[in-house]
Amino acid sequence: MATTKELLVDSLRDILDAEKQALKAYPKIIRSASSPELKQAFQEHLEITKGQITRLGEVFEQLDEKPKSKPCRAMQGLIEEASEHLTEHEKGAELDAVLIECAQKVEHYEIAAYGTVRAMAKAAGQKDAATLLGETLKEEGEADKNLTRVATGVYRAMMEEESSSGAEESGNSRSSSKRSSASASSRKSAPAAKKAGRSNGSSGGRGNSGSNVTTDHDEIKTWAESRGAHPACVRGTGGKGDTGVLRLDFPGYTGADKLEEISWDDFFEKFDTEGLALLYQETTAGGETSNFNKLISRETAQASAGKGKQKK
Repeated sequence: MATTKELLVDSLRDILDAEKQALKAYPKIIRSASSPELKQAFQEHLEITKGQITRLGEVFEQLDEKPKSKPCRAMQGLIEEASEHLTEHEKGAELDAVLIECAQKVEHYEIAAYGTVRAMAKAAGQKDAATLLGETLKEEGEADKNLTRVATGVYRAMMEEESSSGAEESGNSRSSSKRSSASASSRKSAPAAKKAGRSNGSSGGRGNSGSNVTTDHDEIKTWAESRGAHPACVRGTGGKGDTGVLRLDFPGYTGADKLEEISWDDFFEKFDTEGLALLYQETTAGGETSNFNKLISRETAQASAGKGKQKK
C-alpha cells in the first residue's frame, strides 16, 4: 500500500501538470475576453499561476522529490471544454460569461486539489510543505471570489447587448419612415431598460426586458417549453453517471449537432448537484419573446442580484 507521502507526491505531480496546462491556456483566454476587468483578472491570475508553479517546486524540494509532472486528465477536460466554447460563441459579453464559468470550474478544481494535498502534508508531518500549499489554496479562493465579482458586471453587459439587439430587430421590421423615431425611442429608453434589468434581476420580476434568476424547476421548465426548448447536454462531456455540461436547446440553434437531448429529471438532478441557477429574460427591449438564458452558479446569482433577493 502507498504511504501518505507517496500519495502526496503523486497528487502534487498531478497538480503541477494542471498548473502548467492552465498557464499555457491563459494567453488565448485573455485574448478572447472583451471586458477590460475580466482581462485584468485573467492576466493577474496568469502571473499568480507562475508563482504557484515555483512554489510547487519548493514543496517538492521540502519532500526531497523531483518536480515531475503527471498528466492531469481533469484539467485537460476543463481546458478542452473552454476551447470548445471559444468556437461556439462570438466575442462579447456572452463569451465573457462563458469564460468566467470555465475559469471558476478550474478554480474550484484547484481549490479541492490543494485542500487535499495540504491535508496530506499535515498528516505526513510536512509542516513547511503544508504552509506553502496553504498559501496557494488561499490564492485560488481569492481568484474565485474575484471572478464572481467580475461576473456581476459581465451579466449586466449581456442583458444590455440582448436588449439592444432586440430593439434593433424590432426597428428593422418597421417601415423606413418609422425607423428614425424608433431609433430615438430606443436611445431614450436605454437607461430605463438598464434600470429595469437591475430591478428585475434582483426581484425576479417577469414580463419585460429585465433579467430574472431562479432555481425553481417548474418555472424553468415552463419558460423553456413555451419557447420549444428542451433539456440537453454538450456531446462528449460527462460519462460514467455524469450527465455532462447542461444546456437548453432551442429550435433552429446552429450548434444543435453538438447537443444531446436528455430528460428533465436528469437535467434537474445535475442542476441541483452543481448548485446552479438560471438567468433568463422574458422579452427583449422591443417586446419580442426572448430566448436569452444562462446557467450560472447560485453564488454568482446571489452576487448578481445585488440589493434584491433571488427567486427560489
